[in-house]
Amino acid sequence: MRLWLLFILISCSSPFKYKYSSGQRFLASSGQSISKVARIEASLKDAVIFASGMDATFLTVKLFDEEGNLLTHISPEELIVSASEDVSAMPFSLKQGVYKTAILPAVKSPDIRLQVEWKDTVKSNILILQTTNAPLKDEMIPLHHEYSEGRSHGELSISRGSASPESTTEEFSLVNVGENSIVTKPESSRNFSFEYPEQARQNLALQVDDSPNDTVSHTMHSVFMFFPRNQLPVVEQLEATIDVTLPTGEKIIFQKESKEIVTGVFEEGPVDIGPDRFKRRYADLKYKGYGVVLRVNARGQSPQLGQFENLKIDMDYGLKGSAEVLILNGTTGQRCRRPKTDFWENMDVSPIEFKFPTDKAFDDYLKSKCGFSIPKPMYLPR
Repeated sequence: MRLWLLFILISCSSPFKYKYSSGQRFLASSGQSISKVARIEASLKDAVIFASGMDATFLTVKLFDEEGNLLTHISPEELIVSASEDVSAMPFSLKQGVYKTAILPAVKSPDIRLQVEWKDTVKSNILILQTTNAPLKDEMIPLHHEYSEGRSHGELSISRGSASPESTTEEFSLVNVGENSIVTKPESSRNFSFEYPEQARQNLALQVDDSPNDTVSHTMHSVFMFFPRNQLPVVEQLEATIDVTLPTGEKIIFQKESKEIVTGVFEEGPVDIGPDRFKRRYADLKYKGYGVVLRVNARGQSPQLGQFENLKIDMDYGLKGSAEVLILNGTTGQRCRRPKTDFWENMDVSPIEFKFPTDKAFDDYLKSKCGFSIPKPMYLPR
């Protein structure tokens, strides 16, 4: 929960703009502390964090007296956190002699300076929490998750694998359940899942699932990968819209209530609910951006693997067919169709790893097999 803002420092000489109490602000005369705190050691669990507005890190504090003895009886409510940027924070808790709180930066937050103080007299070392929207690494390990843990966040569902830190995210999704111009029947839906497993560059993708009815095997799955992969996908829930920034820096803007696309790099058409499942189109999404988009389809199974049908993906926007992969250069209009096995091993494993962890490796492939490159320059994150 967001703690109430105590005050904003007016002096321009201070690097801190906000102070957050761990609970009820202490009274100097309360006599809660038996010993005087002489030194505060503060540390952060993570030196760099994804500024998603949903990812947090832990601030850990140790208190010492003048003789260097560890103090464990100080009330957590007596600790104050100062921050150079607005953050959300949980109250300090005390466990095994260590005081700990969670720090949640705002979406797209710049780097944050943090300091802990006791009774406005003793202050800790200044910590710098580096924030970024860029991928934290190129290649996945990969982690092997026993399960996926999800929760609601406003209009979104967010999730992470069980082997990832509890304070991080690896996916957010939103679903259009109609009835509107895109989803015209109550049993239909279109789901958008923005995936960034391990917050790595390798498997950055958007999966779109069109469900024409309640039969799972009829679901039309499409996976989109965007290049260059300059950043992790970022979502901002505004008053009327949900704004998603793609790995290229381009945007998709959704109407907040209906989850219809209203502007951005995709033109959107309705879910195909035709009676013949073999003739239904995959998600009617036409890329109009300037990057390179890779699209792959399949009905009732992972698009990266095989397919039930032999019809090759169409060379326009990939709305029909599931054999092979469509690669579209938004800047030049060039298209390229290649085998799925060029990009993924044909094994039903989790995760299904993309064979090109870096953009340079994928760009080399494009030059060799498709005759074009990833457009440059594109948007660059902090």
